[in-house]
Amino acid sequence: MASDTTKVLTTGLDEDRVGGFADALERLGYAMVFEEDPFVAGERLQNGFFDAVVAGYPLEEGAVGGLIRAVKSRESQNFGAGLVLLARPDRLRAAASLVGRGVHKALSIDEDPTVLGIVLQRMIEVSRPMLERLPLRLDVTARFDDRVEGWVTENISGSGMLIGAENPPSVGTRFAFDLQIPGDIIQGDARVVRSTLQGRELVDGFGVRFSRFKSDGQRRLLDYLRDARDEAEPS
Repeated sequence: MASDTTKVLTTGLDEDRVGGFADALERLGYAMVFEEDPFVAGERLQNGFFDAVVAGYPLEEGAVGGLIRAVKSRESQNFGAGLVLLARPDRLRAAASLVGRGVHKALSIDEDPTVLGIVLQRMIEVSRPMLERLPLRLDVTARFDDRVEGWVTENISGSGMLIGAENPPSVGTRFAFDLQIPGDIIQGDARVVRSTLQGRELVDGFGVRFSRFKSDGQRRLLDYLRDARDEAEPS
């Protein structure tokens, strides 16, 4: 089961800087996981889920590319996670050109840690779009520590799903899931990120964000969604 903590992977920063940022992020309820070696940090992104990544810049040649691939490649478990590059003022423009426009950001390494916290909050809120949501009704079995629930999706994307339910679990709840797609079952962990607004949205239920997939489940889900989208588009 995935941890209930919002995890931020950090690399390429000196210990004093890490300590200052850690205090700010812990006040927001985030757990900062520090990996001194940026290449090892890239490997960790391939094997575990993180909500965001913060890295110093510049790094050793090739290290930044590994981090960027980990958050931009659809094959990566952390596809869609936000990346912040903290650069020296004279390298800020170069860092910004690497991350491009969108969810990822480049900030001055001298920026107040509180600003980094604000940026990460916004980043985590809007990250992981991973394809448009498709109105597909798929069976979901959710396994909690004390019970099993059966639901049906109202729509789904590569980052999460909207589920209709009269008594939705509270925001922040984690569960393991079995998602049935035609000819396959995809397993992983997910977290409830919002409840729908009763009477103001078409569905009474809750939104879920995927936090981990077993094996190559994310790739199989994305392949299925691409096929479903292509079939729905007029020829």
